[in-house]
Amino acid sequence: HPHPEHPFMVTEPGEVARGKKNGLDYLFHLYEQCRDFLIQVQSIAKERGEKCPTK
Repeated sequence: HPHPEHPFMVTEPGEVARGKKNGLDYLFHLYEQCRDFLIQVQSIAKERGEKCPTK
């Protein structure tokens, strides 16, 4: 029988693994969003730099 001090033993281990995977997927999703945003910012900055050079 499951011990009372281990409540996670009542649920199947697949749920815990699924929770960790969802957390990783969420982090990767945020990373993809940040990367796309940085690429957009760099392209905009490059366009502005070419249109009006500061040098």
